[in-house]
Amino acid sequence: MGIYSYSKLNCYLQCPRKYKFAYIDKIRTEVKETIESFTGNRVHDTLKKLYRDLMYEKLNSLEDLLDFLRREWERKWNDGILITSKEYTRENYLKMAERFIRDYYKRYYPFNQSRTLAVEERILIDLDGTGRYKVQGFIDRLAYRDGGIYEIHDYKTNMTLPVSEYLENDIQLPLYAIGVKKRYHDVKEIRLIWHFLAFDKEVEIVKSDEELENIKRKVIDIIERIERSEEFPAKPSALCEWCEYKPICGEFKHRYRLEEKTLDDFLSDKGVQLVDRYADLVERRERFLEDIDKEIEKVKKELIDFAEREGLDTVYGTKARARIVKGKRLIFPRRDDERREKLKEVLKKHNLWEELADIDVYKLSKLLREGSLPVDVEEEIRSYQDVEEVEKVYLSRFREDKES
Repeated sequence: MGIYSYSKLNCYLQCPRKYKFAYIDKIRTEVKETIESFTGNRVHDTLKKLYRDLMYEKLNSLEDLLDFLRREWERKWNDGILITSKEYTRENYLKMAERFIRDYYKRYYPFNQSRTLAVEERILIDLDGTGRYKVQGFIDRLAYRDGGIYEIHDYKTNMTLPVSEYLENDIQLPLYAIGVKKRYHDVKEIRLIWHFLAFDKEVEIVKSDEELENIKRKVIDIIERIERSEEFPAKPSALCEWCEYKPICGEFKHRYRLEEKTLDDFLSDKGVQLVDRYADLVERRERFLEDIDKEIEKVKKELIDFAEREGLDTVYGTKARARIVKGKRLIFPRRDDERREKLKEVLKKHNLWEELADIDVYKLSKLLREGSLPVDVEEEIRSYQDVEEVEKVYLSRFREDKES
């Protein structure tokens, strides 16, 4: 079993087929570097210089760092770098990178919040203590504070600010924390710190030992699933648009073939013809069923009106009889109704929450019908209920004599 990495594990979770192409079949593709990736790399290079120089007692000025950023930008730029948005130029992205560095410098100057131990540090994580399950990664910056406090810093240049749920469930930095705990025996606490440079925002999380153990087990489980896998199905998502394997993936291969065809060849393609035919048949069926449903509702209403005029409960035909039932149905606040949370609190207060498994309308209505709740509890719950008039027709065929 080889050494895994966070990117390798994440690739499998995002799309097992992409994992197979990249890590099992080892298919190499000509991937153009995007302007977003290029910008992120230059910003990381600049912050790496800042902290590496500080380790040697050299404090760069802001202008020193901006000059370094610009030089590296020009030195490493090439015309193959992909800018997908036509609204922005390379100059826009360079100015953005300068802003990231400028904001960071002003926020943390003179950079004495902690002592840097390493930048771009490789960390090897032994998940089970036997060396069987190993994961490696690179920490953007590892730092130390007095009292056995270690900090794992990660720099993000993406233009979206993740929600707290994403950060709580992220496993990359917690994995690094597991490795740091084993490397340094004086660890009392490890702080996971994300720097979202586009927003000049820092987010810090501390994971308990129990949480880190759970992450260990989760990652071991993922590794075992990969090792046992015989099939690697595609997992289509929005991420497919940025996948370098689209031309050879079964999800997109046909589309790429069609793009190379003339219009006549496109229209005569057997796959195109079959899909168009299938889509047409499904559409026709949906229209037919929609028309039938409308006709059923129309006749049902006429039947109910007839029974009401004639004072009938059941109406007979040559093939079946129709029994008309009118009644009331209790309805309670739906998920998008602000009263739902208040009703939920009432149910919890009276120890009914677990029995009803969320708000089970059927069970709740049954309790109210049976009168099995204390009167004061029933009244409190009924303040959240509404009543809906319902009319149903139960059809029984003479031959089968069953309701349908």
